[in-house]
Amino acid sequence: MSRIRMGAMTNKAYEPPKLDGSRVALRGRVLPDQHKRATEDALEAGLSLSEYLGALIDRARGLPNKLDSNYTTQEALIPRAS
Repeated sequence: MSRIRMGAMTNKAYEPPKLDGSRVALRGRVLPDQHKRATEDALEAGLSLSEYLGALIDRARGLPNKLDSNYTTQEALIPRAS
């Protein structure tokens, strides 16, 4: 497991939180003007605020995300019956 440093908790192994479906809850606090900008930007991108935050996290790591043009969905193809 990777090690993370969070405030006073040092060298603690990452433990994933309880899943809610295929996602985990994320809770944090931002300034009101940051919340307003994020909400407006998410709306402009056609994403929910959760999707927008997830895309920003992926973008920060250089991963494909829903904000950049290099994003493609990995939808399973269902073969048609012949």
